[in-house]
Amino acid sequence: MTSLKVPATMKNLDLMINYVLDKVKGFDLYDSTLLYKLRIVCEEALVNIINYAYQDFDKVGDIEIICNIYSQDKKIILKFIDEGIAFNILEYQDPDLTLPLSERKAGGLGIYIIKSIVDKIEYYREDGKNILILTKSIATFIE
Repeated sequence: MTSLKVPATMKNLDLMINYVLDKVKGFDLYDSTLLYKLRIVCEEALVNIINYAYQDFDKVGDIEIICNIYSQDKKIILKFIDEGIAFNILEYQDPDLTLPLSERKAGGLGIYIIKSIVDKIEYYREDGKNILILTKSIATFIE
């Protein structure tokens, strides 16, 4: 199992996203729809960590990403780890998309997008770290 650990800055966003996409491509999973969905999920999760996890800290913290692909189980598991402010994505209320834009509360759309793309979300806090685990089935992409 390999991982990528870098400072949580927008400057590193493409590096982090490409780490995941390159791992997926390494398993001959070149389906453009899968790659597009993974790019969106990674971008939304990472931008939230970059913008909010360390906002109360004096210095920039790190993000560690672990990407595991299980071709036998036909799934990809992404793990995002940071030492920032505790934030459980599962407790965040989905935005009310039936309301006109002018009446909607700001924020939360990225989390809603993540929830709509992945098949399973897990979150826990351990040793002062946020651990977000996103699982995406790849069965339809490799059959």
